[in-house]
Amino acid sequence: MKILLIDDHPLFCDGLKGVLTNLSGGVRITLSGSLEEAIEIIQNGEDLDLILLDLNLPGINGLDGIQHIRHQLPATPLVIISASEDRENVLLAIEKGAKGYIPKSSSSDIILSALKLVLSGGVYLPLAALDSVKTRSGNHSTSEQQLLTPRQLTVLELLAVGHSNKAIANHLDMAENTVRVHVSAILRLLSVHNRTEAGVAAKRLGLLAE
Repeated sequence: MKILLIDDHPLFCDGLKGVLTNLSGGVRITLSGSLEEAIEIIQNGEDLDLILLDLNLPGINGLDGIQHIRHQLPATPLVIISASEDRENVLLAIEKGAKGYIPKSSSSDIILSALKLVLSGGVYLPLAALDSVKTRSGNHSTSEQQLLTPRQLTVLELLAVGHSNKAIANHLDMAENTVRVHVSAILRLLSVHNRTEAGVAAKRLGLLAE
């Protein structure tokens, strides 16, 4: 797995590199201290599986940088890792195309779990940001739907009518463990505790028909 880490704090990068080696076998990490340097690396044809971006960088603002990177590598998941836990920054990052937002204060276990969720096709947000998603601009369904991937929406439809993880896996031709990851992400993003609550919340938010 090839990861581009864009951050200008050497001590943090050293610590994070140790965490990332536990993500999978054969992790190779390329470091960049600025967005300009990162974009140059990308333009040189670097084959990447994951991009980690700090918001507070010299030069181009990190939030603006998301769009630059997404334009170059639209299929490569990009995750923000930032000291800022401001809800507005979190939501803006997701709107601009980031697939996750991890506070630098997070534990190693949370960082690994969040990145595994993103690599499986999900979206990770810190819990503090989720409550604001439901009230932002008074638009429940649009905000929630932006956070769920198309695959997660399909899984949500099936679990809402009572299908088990095994049945969903068979129906969608995917591994049961992958379904389990998607279900966990759905519960987290909808701020509910079980599948029944997920179905009720999804209908209330307009994600599923009544």
